[in-house]
Amino acid sequence: MLERYSRYIPEIIVIGIIISASVLFVRYGIVGNYEIFVDPEAGSGSARQLIAEDALACEWDDAPYLFVSDNVFSPLIYYSHIFPALGSLILALIVWKSRNRQLVNNIFVLLAGTFITWCLFDLILWAEKDPNAIMFFWSALIYLDLLIYLFAAYLLYVFVTGKDAPPTAKFLGLGLFIPFLILAPTSLNLTGFDYTNCDREAIEGALWHYAYLIEIFITIGVVGYAIYALRRTLERSKRIQISLLATGITLFLLAFNSGNIVGSFSEDWAIAQYGLFGMPIFLGIVMYLIVQFHAFRVRVIATSALVMSLWILLFSVLLLETMESARPIIVITLFFFALMGYLLVVSVRKEIRQRELIELQEKELEVANREQESLLHFISHEIKGYLTKSEAGFAAIAEGDYGAIPDALKTMSRSALAEVRKGVATVMEILDASNLKKGTVSYEKKTFDFKATVEGVVAELRLSAEEKQIKLEFSASDGSYTVTGDEDKLRHHAVRNLIDNSIKYTFTGGSVRVWLSRTGNTIRFTVEDNGVGITPEDMGKLFTEGGHGKDSLKMNVHSTGYGLYIVKKIVEGHDGKVWAESEGQGKGSKFIVELPAT
Repeated sequence: MLERYSRYIPEIIVIGIIISASVLFVRYGIVGNYEIFVDPEAGSGSARQLIAEDALACEWDDAPYLFVSDNVFSPLIYYSHIFPALGSLILALIVWKSRNRQLVNNIFVLLAGTFITWCLFDLILWAEKDPNAIMFFWSALIYLDLLIYLFAAYLLYVFVTGKDAPPTAKFLGLGLFIPFLILAPTSLNLTGFDYTNCDREAIEGALWHYAYLIEIFITIGVVGYAIYALRRTLERSKRIQISLLATGITLFLLAFNSGNIVGSFSEDWAIAQYGLFGMPIFLGIVMYLIVQFHAFRVRVIATSALVMSLWILLFSVLLLETMESARPIIVITLFFFALMGYLLVVSVRKEIRQRELIELQEKELEVANREQESLLHFISHEIKGYLTKSEAGFAAIAEGDYGAIPDALKTMSRSALAEVRKGVATVMEILDASNLKKGTVSYEKKTFDFKATVEGVVAELRLSAEEKQIKLEFSASDGSYTVTGDEDKLRHHAVRNLIDNSIKYTFTGGSVRVWLSRTGNTIRFTVEDNGVGITPEDMGKLFTEGGHGKDSLKMNVHSTGYGLYIVKKIVEGHDGKVWAESEGQGKGSKFIVELPAT
């Protein structure tokens, strides 16, 4: 029951935020319904009049671009917001655009997106002078604050276990979040706007203190769960990854929470900006996990990602105006330069080692393939020689070259001759596949009637079909079917192979239909049966070297797995193409060959 309803929790949270934020917007952004605290000594007049006079006296600047104005008095504020936000955006895009849409990737993107939104909202608070806008964005930050902590804890759990959180944990998160959805539009969130000074600050209520308390407990929970997970994890590599990610998340949450708490109780929000630098540390650890351990299964050239991060650091220095303001920023930039530089060196070294290893393995594989092919040819030729001699001997006995023999011996020799010929065909199939792979097969191409070739093969295989009570049909639409190619190879390795396969993989009493058609300069040869069909899993193995289907040997114990591979190579050697179609197991199959007409 819980699992069933837990699927709707994301929708509940999203809808709840939309409704609650809409009430916030109406109350603060449109109506302006909040208490204004002014200096009692400011004089007489309405609060709005005093606000207008105070705004002029404080020389507040307009913010035409929301977060760009002279109200932001220190470059550190821009640096502390834009640098972590851009870093989060780039890494989130890298993780999101990877081909692996696994849950842990999605959670990381949600965490980064929530943090980026928080940074933008907070920058607006620094730049904006309109009390209505400040009250709205400040009150909305409470949703983002708690979501950051919930997503961080969720990320660690999924990273450790590789599976989704249990329904009870999801409902616990929902239970923590619902009071904020309900109480955010009330005065428990923000008690009013402080106009006793020029700082343009809202006054936080009890709901914010409750939020900080929850965030502390979530941080403690993250640390506790990380310790628990490390004790239960035996694999060294996984333990290192858990330790790194848990450390990064903990440092980020502690820095973020301490910055908010210090700002709230000391009312010195400039100091609180240093709390945002926990995010770049967390991002650096995530980047290291991606580079060193391929965490999040991100397929990306790690060096490029790291270089881009260094560009962000360099760009952020452009925000500096004076040497005095530059010192703390340069120290922070230097620290992250050292971290990113180390990761860059590790990444490059690892990629070089991997490249060297791949090159070595390619050379070893090439030598092994050559030796395997030589051994295969030697064995196949030897076996072929023995089988050929046996074939000649049994044929001579069966045809009476050694005089009259008993009927029992004649029957035995004919049966043995048939089995030996199957063995010769198997060996020849393996040899042909090897030669086709090496590209040593030559074609004696000439113009011939492809329709006559197909008709001849159908006639040869009709007896095999009748033995299984399979109805074998052939038809051809009007037109010329002249092609230029090696008739012998197309006959034996393409046409015969496909029709023979359909007979073998069709149940007794079934049917195999063969037909030819021509469209423009393309001749299409089709073999369709109502046999065992092809599963999606087996479809990927067709036309590959040694590509057996899952149950193919149950229907044809003599299958080598090279037949369709040879068909593909022969057809492609004639500038054609071949493919298979099937609706699934037990629903028959269709093989189509297209060749250029002459």
